[in-house]
Amino acid sequence: MPSSDDLDAGDLVWVELDPVRGTEQSGRRPAVVITPAAYHKVSRLALVCPITSNAGPWPFKVMLPDDLKIKGAILVDQVRAVDRSGRIFGRAGRVPAETLEKMRSILVAVIQPEG
Repeated sequence: MPSSDDLDAGDLVWVELDPVRGTEQSGRRPAVVITPAAYHKVSRLALVCPITSNAGPWPFKVMLPDDLKIKGAILVDQVRAVDRSGRIFGRAGRVPAETLEKMRSILVAVIQPEG
């Protein structure tokens, strides 16, 4: 398995999100890396969006394509900064560029000020 040093935006990884508070996603689960490789050269962190198996309606979700081994929805509004060496423990593939672009569009909408 490649090390967490060569992660790139769009990589599917397994992360450990505990401990958590409130309604944050918890436990060991798949997530999508949203920070690029250049960021990982200068930081020990990675920003990830957790994946849930709950496919119910939510405006800040992006469904994973059916052809991936991991099934579910990416929770774009639950971005987490995680230590790459302490919380990321495996790879699960990559999302297509179109999926990553949908995620970025939602993320911008979530953080963009109104007006």
